[in-house]
Amino acid sequence: MRVSRTLRVAFFVLALVARVVVAEKAVTCGSVLKLEHAGTKHLLASQAVAYASGSGQQSVTGVRKAGEDAYWALHPALGETCVRGEPVAHGTTVRLQHVLTRAWLHSHLHRSPLSGQGEVSCFGSDESSDTGDHWVVEVAAGSGNWTRGKKVRFKHVDTGAYLHSHGMKYGRPIAGHQEVMAAPNSGANAMWTSEAGVYFGSESRDDVDEKGEL
Repeated sequence: MRVSRTLRVAFFVLALVARVVVAEKAVTCGSVLKLEHAGTKHLLASQAVAYASGSGQQSVTGVRKAGEDAYWALHPALGETCVRGEPVAHGTTVRLQHVLTRAWLHSHLHRSPLSGQGEVSCFGSDESSDTGDHWVVEVAAGSGNWTRGKKVRFKHVDTGAYLHSHGMKYGRPIAGHQEVMAAPNSGANAMWTSEAGVYFGSESRDDVDEKGEL
């Protein structure tokens, strides 16, 4: 049977769409990943070093090279559930748990040590979390799913500030680490991309990113 030109064009368009869907792999609930600051290429990390000022909680910094200290597990907001492997959409409220120390990416009204913006810390445990751990994912495009390698912002629910980093660096005991803070500006310094990690899919096979080190 002869296939019409219209049908052939339709098949071609569907094939292109399928390729785009495969290429733009979604970041999904339950995944473990690294986050890279888009401007400075430093990774979001935490370590068992407390801030000497402000809250005195566990510090969060940006580092050029990182291992286990830069992995974060993606969880739903308190009181919410999500299906493992479900794509994270623009506007979703999430919590990011530091895999190594089990504390949560957190912010509040304390001032950051170097720039005097909002302090970002790690706080809590598997059994302890509060709304200070809530961050809204904002896809740079303004809609759609959070996809790997594409820019996103994280807006802190309690304060309305965005997860930021910049070139200011600490001295000892975390010499060379870059400041991470929360600031009201949603511009270039608030952009992050997902990097190496283990991304849970809705299919039977989970996806280990090529750059992953797990």
